[in-house]
Amino acid sequence: MQAVSWIKEKEKKNPFDILTFNMGDYIKKLEMAIQFGKSVLFEGIDEEIDPMIDPVLEKNIVKEAGVNMLTLGDQKMEYHDDFRLFLTTKISNPNYTPEIFGKTMIINFSVT
Repeated sequence: MQAVSWIKEKEKKNPFDILTFNMGDYIKKLEMAIQFGKSVLFEGIDEEIDPMIDPVLEKNIVKEAGVNMLTLGDQKMEYHDDFRLFLTTKISNPNYTPEIFGKTMIINFSVT
């Protein structure tokens, strides 16, 4: 929980949403955060990350008519530069795929 506390403190001056993959409308909230530059924290993720957010993790951003655009699912939306995505897990030693390690920056907040 140290990582969650640190992220909340770091992002307290910015608009901030806390989501989980179990929420029914998390995609809609993620889309709104991307468009309006809010920070998003996904709490309690497992070793499987929903492939729906792969375009966000891969930063598949294209510039169209001078505007940064991102395609999430079948919807194309404007990508705001202030958008931040944080993923946290309570698993002490998660076994993610090499693709996930390549798309993200993994920080171990465990205390030894």
